Amino acid sequence: MGDEKGGKLKKFFLFAAIAGLVGAVVSFFKRRRGGLDDNEWQELPPPQGG
Repeated sequence: MGDEKGGKLKKFFLFAAIAGLVGAVVSFFKRRRGGLDDNEWQELPPPQGG
């Protein structure tokens, strides 16, 4: 019975972890290249730390 709920929670945490990782990688490469075009990342919120 509790499997369904646990699976959903696990999926959510996995998604959150992947999203965070992708965001970190993107901001890392952005900083390395001196920032990409604003238009390219318009739909993304600005990174938390910078």
